[in-house]
Amino acid sequence: MVKIGYVRVSTDKQDPASQKKLLLDMGIKEQDIFVDEGISGWVDPTARPVYKKMMKRIEDQSKEKVDTIVFSEFSRLGRNAKETAFELIRLEHLNIAIQSLSKIESFINTIPPEFQLNILSGIMLGADLERKHHKERTQWAIEDVKANGSKSGRKIGRPTITIDFEKIVQTMEKYNVSENVSRKICGYSASTFYNAKKRMNK
Repeated sequence: MVKIGYVRVSTDKQDPASQKKLLLDMGIKEQDIFVDEGISGWVDPTARPVYKKMMKRIEDQSKEKVDTIVFSEFSRLGRNAKETAFELIRLEHLNIAIQSLSKIESFINTIPPEFQLNILSGIMLGADLERKHHKERTQWAIEDVKANGSKSGRKIGRPTITIDFEKIVQTMEKYNVSENVSRKICGYSASTFYNAKKRMNK
């Protein structure tokens, strides 16, 4: 029986070396460690190149059977609770146990495989709901501040820049330059200036 490892890092700047070392220290061979680098968590597991390679290794009956997968953390598996549960069911049907390198999730490693799916699905669903609730609460707060102002009394959002059109004209006359050159001298960006001009002409 073989134990393999799976690691996913979201950006090219993240280094999976430390996670790989932990897997190597567990006795997992280099060739049995699968790393998806620069792959966002929003990418479907079945669309991740190295994850697909790992699944092919698991299903390859010509090689020694894989009985355990060690993940850097279970959140590395799916995009959400539903996808994670789907992948866990697929692994369960292949009689593969799962483990996590995360200390927070380490208690799951000691749970019998037949109960791991139910417990982990519940945890992932709870985390999923909390993320959605947090997003909803944040949106409520933004809408409230937009409507009523912040505690300081100021509205949130980008500050409104008032264009001094008189200064623009004076600069044009003083230096004999075009309107475009004048707004540059006065320090206004093209988008800010022309948007203000459109509003003024309405």
